Amino acid sequence: MSQEDQDAVVLQKKSWERLKSYIDLSLQDITRATVVQGYQQLFAVNLLWGERIVVSSILQKQSTEESSEALAALAGLVNAQVPQLGELLVKETTSRFLDAFRTHNSRECYAMAALLAELFNYEVLHEILILQVLHLLMEGVSVDSANLATFMLGKCGRQLMLVAKTAHDLTFESLRKFYQENKVEKAAYKRFEDLFNLRKKNYSQLPKRIHLPEHQPVTHTFLLDLENNALTPDKRLEEFRYDPDFLKKEFEFGALKSQLFSSKELDTATNVQIPIEDKTQRQDLEMKKKIYLTLKGSLSGDEAAHKILKNKFRDSEKKAVVDILVTACSQEITYSKFYGIVAERLCSSHKSWKAAFGQSLHDNYATVDEFQANQVRNMGKFWGHILASDYLGFEVFEFFHMNASETSSAGRVYLKFLFQELVLDLGIEALQARLDEPYIQPFLVNLFPKDDAEKTRFSINYFTAIGLGRLTESMRQALVEMEKTPIFLQEPEAQPEPSILMRQSPSPSSTTGACLEKESPNEAGHTSSSDRDYRAPRNTKSFQSRYSGSLARSGAADRRRSRTPTRRRSRTPTRRRSRTPTRQRSRSPHSRFGS
Repeated sequence: MSQEDQDAVVLQKKSWERLKSYIDLSLQDITRATVVQGYQQLFAVNLLWGERIVVSSILQKQSTEESSEALAALAGLVNAQVPQLGELLVKETTSRFLDAFRTHNSRECYAMAALLAELFNYEVLHEILILQVLHLLMEGVSVDSANLATFMLGKCGRQLMLVAKTAHDLTFESLRKFYQENKVEKAAYKRFEDLFNLRKKNYSQLPKRIHLPEHQPVTHTFLLDLENNALTPDKRLEEFRYDPDFLKKEFEFGALKSQLFSSKELDTATNVQIPIEDKTQRQDLEMKKKIYLTLKGSLSGDEAAHKILKNKFRDSEKKAVVDILVTACSQEITYSKFYGIVAERLCSSHKSWKAAFGQSLHDNYATVDEFQANQVRNMGKFWGHILASDYLGFEVFEFFHMNASETSSAGRVYLKFLFQELVLDLGIEALQARLDEPYIQPFLVNLFPKDDAEKTRFSINYFTAIGLGRLTESMRQALVEMEKTPIFLQEPEAQPEPSILMRQSPSPSSTTGACLEKESPNEAGHTSSSDRDYRAPRNTKSFQSRYSGSLARSGAADRRRSRTPTRRRSRTPTRRRSRTPTRQRSRSPHSRFGS
């Protein structure tokens, strides 16, 4: 070998090692979601020259961990462009399966059988090879071979039923006879029953295949020759072998790669479609109709909720489902707990339903003026039932306001039925206990205000009017505290009594004194003479506290005044005393002694 050939061998060997490392790394994390990405990564290197490395890496990964579906899908894409690679993969997989079957290597046997079944599903190999393998397993059937046949049919039974239904049914009949005539373990018999149930439903419970880009499948027909035993696995697939046609394969792969990706770009450019916007909202109407008919056609709330959950709505669609449920409830003549039970089952299924119900309650209250009285009553009771069940927390009260400016008559009626339903389901004591929880207090500041006297009075009057005055005890205490504001902080003109004004001013002006003198000279004179007695004391705070305390005590005395009605004054005018002077009796001696 010349020096030039030796240099070529060294260069090829280095390239082979780099190629092996790259392919192993590309296939290391292959999953159902990364099949197309792995396919693109493989075409970054010369697959015509490194096809043996690709086959070896696929078989090694399948032997160490079960990922047959992703590997078979990847092989189907590569096989469409490099058919000789797919043919080599089918041959090596079959030979390794037969070798493991003969040597009773159960782990390797199941791994290669799974890969063969998935290669058949993705149209890399012909169904005749699968039928030959099943015939081999059922020819001298045993418990182990029957279990392996059951395993393979569970993988590729759907595809086999489509392309060779007669052979598919015969295999099932052979399995049925075996399990009826032989005593097997309970676990094995259970797997067989599951397979028959799967077949009865036309394999509808199997997961869907991986969605692959459009390609032209190339199917390889491979026949087993069990008599000659000439089919043996190649254990030296990864071994470097000098290839004199290396440059030729590089040129061929470059042409294949440029043709492949240029055609893909062309297809992408020609197949660009403008998304069509459905302004008729046909899909939304169909969904609403379906949910409405489900509600009306169910005998119980549990049945309706089960049917709704079977549709597996996306999180973005759940809000629309809740709106339909609320609308259907509002259209009833009287409130039915059927809808409350449906809501409970939905909220308990997943936390995303709770978010949908909370948003629907917010929107429902914001548009309550648009509904009729009967609808408002039904909706209020519906939301009260959900809040009482604790599937929806009291945090939703955050956007409820109770004051004269931010509520409407419909909104107040709505809240009335909501709270009455809460009391009906929980009881007034349990409801008050939940409202008094420290955690929930920040969410009730708008519904039970305590920082504004006017809003507090309005809320107290509202809840008292609907028969829930017990819920207002904390607001009443807050209102009493607000009404205890000291009067000395107010302006002097606001006080009606002159004596109070004088006590507030340590040195009254001459003008004020003159005014008081003009109105009442005696009182003014008394004030000026005793001015020193009404000066403000040095300790102003103690004076203010004593003063405010006396006012509070006087106010309390007024509130404790008897409510017994006072005696009405007679309207009959008093009898006027006669102005005629009374006749005086004579004091003469004659009259006195009667002589």
